[in-house]
Amino acid sequence: MTIKLDARIPAGPLAEKWDKHRFEMKLVNPANKRKYSVIVVGSGLAGASAAATLSELGYQVSCFCYQDSPRRAHSIAAQGGINAAKNYRNDGDSVQRLFYDTIKGGDFRAREANVYRLAQVSVDIIDQCVAQGVPFAREYGGLLANRSFGGAQVSRTFYARGQTGQQLLIGAYQAL
Repeated sequence: MTIKLDARIPAGPLAEKWDKHRFEMKLVNPANKRKYSVIVVGSGLAGASAAATLSELGYQVSCFCYQDSPRRAHSIAAQGGINAAKNYRNDGDSVQRLFYDTIKGGDFRAREANVYRLAQVSVDIIDQCVAQGVPFAREYGGLLANRSFGGAQVSRTFYARGQTGQQLLIGAYQAL
């Protein structure tokens, strides 16, 4: 018996496939959103953020975790920070450069289309975390502080002292 793995990645050129897919998706009428129930399995950073965002959009959401408390999610271990291609320091950061660094950091074993999409939405993820109340470190002028971390070519790691994972989870739980 063979198992077929299907990542369901859209076809097309790497830089265009997710935008094309998003444009061609069938949308749910806002009046019908309350008719749908969404079940999110996992209350880590991705699950909690997805549940919060979907509920803000008007869906009925149930979020489940299999550990004894949602606060025991492994996302709390992400202490170094979170990368985004914001290019605050004007050092040439871009979606392409973040994509390359992430693929290289994963020893070229990651799904390129998914990593590219992550690089595309990285700026929005940071903005969402700030809106959820994550206390990122800030520079004297008020901009978010960032640093070079983990072999990145530029300074793009946004952090909350040594507690980034914990602060990201708390922000996501507050939004729930």
